Amino acid sequence: MKISKIALLLLVLWMPAFLNAQNRPIRIHSDLHHEIGITAGPNSIVGGTVYGTVGLFSAIFSGLGKERTLLHFYGEYGLHYYYQVKPWCQVGVKTSVDLAGMTHYADTAYTQIKSDDKYAILSVMPSVRFTYLNRPWVRLYSGVDLGCGFFFTTTTTPSKAESEASDSKENNVLFAFNVTPIGVNVGKKFFGMAELNFGFDSWFKVGIGCRW
Repeated sequence: MKISKIALLLLVLWMPAFLNAQNRPIRIHSDLHHEIGITAGPNSIVGGTVYGTVGLFSAIFSGLGKERTLLHFYGEYGLHYYYQVKPWCQVGVKTSVDLAGMTHYADTAYTQIKSDDKYAILSVMPSVRFTYLNRPWVRLYSGVDLGCGFFFTTTTTPSKAESEASDSKENNVLFAFNVTPIGVNVGKKFFGMAELNFGFDSWFKVGIGCRW
């Protein structure tokens, strides 16, 4: 009898806490308004087109003589932040850098470097993202970005004396754009992501991020 009274007392004391827990709102996916993430991919379509065009003409002209050219892609890396205005709409900003290089050889055996070019396309773009599937663990979306791009070129011409090697630099400002036909986030507070892009973002990229 005494045990029953103690059990009844514990139940009465525990009941308010249980009811409070039941009534407490659960932070579903769309209640996390801030998002930050880092991404990486092969290269952007714009970057690949620019580098590929330069490489094609260099290969054509060097092929007419006794020179050779090699094009190197180092990947595209990005960072983004979004704020959720509505469960179906997020606004933010993203920045990325697309890296590549080209080595010009003075011989067909690829042993004598004539010059070495390093390319970087840096973009900063305000972004709007539209979510058309918003579930606790999965989010599908599309997006549009418009902003500014900067094309940096550094050419190094080696010399027999290392101290005599010369560098020349060139910078150009570009109109930056990007369209994301489809992207997917998997996870709640911490997530993984993948996107297909057309523009200044890597044509395919993956990343990780968090929301709060």
